[in-house]
Amino acid sequence: MDEGVTAVRRQFPARIKAIDDLSARSEDFREICRDFADAQSALQKWNVSTDPKRDERVVEYQELIAELSKEIEGALDASVPPTAR
Repeated sequence: MDEGVTAVRRQFPARIKAIDDLSARSEDFREICRDFADAQSALQKWNVSTDPKRDERVVEYQELIAELSKEIEGALDASVPPTAR
């Protein structure tokens, strides 16, 4: 399984089926998942960094992760037929 999809499955455990279904048919969704995993990885690195820009970068990556989370949720919501919600 794609590392990005795995990261999104961990973040949204209640939506695993929808994540798996959408990732199986959408390269765009898989790309968002990869971006999400990359941002989480970068945040982990900045969290332990001693670089003077650490705090600034941590905030930037937290914001990016929040934005990607919203984008992922929107894609998942849009992928479910209205009658199934």
